[in-house]
Amino acid sequence: MLIIAWETTSTCNLSCSYCRAAASSEPDPEELNTEEALAFIEQVAPFHPLLILSGGEPLLRPDIFRLARAAVDMGMRVSLATNGTLLAPAVVDQIVASGIGRISISLDGASSERHDALRGDGSFQRAMLGIENLRGKVDFQINFTVTRKNQDQVSNVFRLAENLGAKALHFFFLVPTGRGREEDLISPECQEKLLEMIDLRGAAMSLEVQVTCAPQYARISRQKVGRRRAAGCLAGISFAFISRKGEVYPCGYLPLKAGSIREKSFGEIWETSPLFLALRERELKGKCGACSYSHVCGGCRARAFASGDLMGSDPLCGWEA
Repeated sequence: MLIIAWETTSTCNLSCSYCRAAASSEPDPEELNTEEALAFIEQVAPFHPLLILSGGEPLLRPDIFRLARAAVDMGMRVSLATNGTLLAPAVVDQIVASGIGRISISLDGASSERHDALRGDGSFQRAMLGIENLRGKVDFQINFTVTRKNQDQVSNVFRLAENLGAKALHFFFLVPTGRGREEDLISPECQEKLLEMIDLRGAAMSLEVQVTCAPQYARISRQKVGRRRAAGCLAGISFAFISRKGEVYPCGYLPLKAGSIREKSFGEIWETSPLFLALRERELKGKCGACSYSHVCGGCRARAFASGDLMGSDPLCGWEA
């Protein structure tokens, strides 16, 4: 299935320390307007994607529920990624009415002390209240971005997600874009250990566990317990990112533009972009190219690009091929 993450707005009520979008309190004047947004939804409908409405904070976009309803009516699965602080009962009712099937709430720790240090005072408690308002009405998942500052919270977040009744727990491993910085990255050795822990803990739990921006998870899962997970980095293969201005990227962390829906249709960009075609051919170099797990993992292309070569080695991989 094609997954499309759409940065519907740059507006946000928080200012998180590692925000990919470098979101602000005001919308970008170049954001797709309602008519352009509806036209985009119509363009992607034939692909039957999972459409993720993100931001910034998508709940601050005035027409967000109209856009969600349009996508649902065209047969798409729609989810919404939020910081959770705006999920008042009336907003949850609108979510239900729009047909959004799942809400993802981003947490940076399992306590207010850890979460608020990265997102602002009171944000954890407001997110917990938002989750309480969702419970029993809309499925929700917890998204947790692993950084050097919160890497010790993985076990605690597992417990919290289970106690809250989340349907899923998704771990994102930081890629230094937007306000994210190189010094916030964990070490390759730490990533390896955390992925092993996530795989073992996830296998013992009923909730769905996924990992993003650490394609080595697929290798580790096969090595340690013989499970077969989706192959590595999905950027440009079964995943696309649409910016608030309608620019099309392989993922939100890889700043190489494949095109703009203001100039060409999404379908034409997806099917003919040289960037997407190169990512699908996967002619990898360096350690990633020589690795026997390249077909399973492939390394993070965004980190490889940040290190100087889109098809080069993933610097956060400690595996010796």
